[in-house]
Order: sequence, then C-alpha cells, then structure tokens
Amino acid sequence: MQRIAPLAVAPLLALGLMATTPTASAQKFGHASPVTSSVLTTSVVSLAVITAPVWLSALGVSEVHDAAARHRRAKREATRAGPLPPLTVERVQQQADGSYEVALQNPQAPEELAVVAWPARADNPAAGVKVGDVLDFTPTPIGAGWTVAAADGTALAFLPTTDAAAQSMSERF
Repeated sequence: MQRIAPLAVAPLLALGLMATTPTASAQKFGHASPVTSSVLTTSVVSLAVITAPVWLSALGVSEVHDAAARHRRAKREATRAGPLPPLTVERVQQQADGSYEVALQNPQAPEELAVVAWPARADNPAAGVKVGDVLDFTPTPIGAGWTVAAADGTALAFLPTTDAAAQSMSERF
C-alpha cells in the first residue's frame, strides 16, 4: 500500500467534507444567501489551515524516525564481527602488569598484522599460547565479537568488537 503525501491530505479532507455536505441544485444554490456560502468557504479553509500543520508535523517526525532507524541499522551492520582467517602467533609478550600482548600475522597476507592484548588475570588465555600457534577467530552469531580458539579447537577467549566492548554493562570480577 502506498502512502499518501501529507501535503495532499489536507485538500483531500476538505474535498471529503464538501462531498459529505448535502448538495443543492444549481438553481437553489444560486439563491442561497451569501452567509451560507461564506460559512461553507470559511469552514473548508479553517479545516485546511488547522490540519495542515498537524499533518506536516507528523510527516517531519515520521521522516526523522525513519532516518534514525536506517542510521542505527546501517551502523549495527557496519560494526558486526566478520569472518577472519586463521592467524599465526608471531610474538607473545608478558607485560609488567601481568597482562599479555600477542602479535598475530595473517599467513596469506604477511603485511596484515594484528595485536591482541589480554588483561592480567589468573586464568589468562594467552599464558598457554606460544609462537607459531595458529588461532581461529570465529564470529559470534549476532556479530558482537569473535571466539578465539586454538588450533585444536579449545576456546581461549571472547574478543568483542570495539562497539560491543564500549556498550558492555558487565565486568569480570
């Protein structure tokens, strides 16, 4: 079903109002008093003047809402975690604070480098990772990040996208 343009609604309402009023023959209308004609004209103009801003405001709010929804949908799609190739561990370095920094390289494109930093914790997944290991990054079904797994399939950690990490309302204690 196609939407009617809001600018066309006010005149259509006025025409509808005029169509529902009792019609008079041309002969009787010619003898109608000027007051009747004036009242009818004033009613139609008043209806158009009063309803036009309401319809135009509704159109504006509708367009803003639709644009915002399209923007949110596009942003959500743009920030989804996508597939990544298996990455080879080039360097594992423990930092002074107990965190680990793991340098990764894409074997199919050696110029593509990545660094994953895991914060210090007792069960740090990077502690068992060594140079030469291959890590698989599998995107989650909703695209909030990747499940990082060792070559044998053991899940090591969850790596959120930047947006998912910024919106997270939970914290590991």
